[in-house]
Amino acid sequence: MSVAIVFHSETGNTEGVAKRLASACGGELIPVRDCAGYNRITMYLRGAARARRRELARIEPAVIDISRHSLVVVGSPVWAWSPTPAANAAIAALRGCEGKKGIVFATCGGKPGETLVMMKDALAARGVDVVGAFPFARKDLRDELKLAELVSAVKQAAGQG
Repeated sequence: MSVAIVFHSETGNTEGVAKRLASACGGELIPVRDCAGYNRITMYLRGAARARRRELARIEPAVIDISRHSLVVVGSPVWAWSPTPAANAAIAALRGCEGKKGIVFATCGGKPGETLVMMKDALAARGVDVVGAFPFARKDLRDELKLAELVSAVKQAAGQG
């Protein structure tokens, strides 16, 4: 079974988890870029407010076809206790996701707030059966056991072990 790892990352933390997951599971990395062009200040001032309102960003790629994959993993940073506008847009941009299994993860400075619940709900509304949700606080980013939990869940959901 094939795994699509769709993620948005502004500072590199979410990308780092996604790359380590792909390395361990052999999944296809699908990075999503927010066309807003945030800098460190506007990311928090404008981006966090948009995240809290559950807005969708204009993203590249605009359409994400995962029809050839059996499992979708979606990763997002946490902005204002919410997924980023780009992560919201990535979920909305998924094509061929109906009836598939999904796993979500979020990277954050402390606690993820409602991020994982929002992502699970958005995927469920698209017909995805979400079978796992994993928060990665800053202290967890280099924790091999924490990553191993995510890897294990992905492999199990994808029928790899």
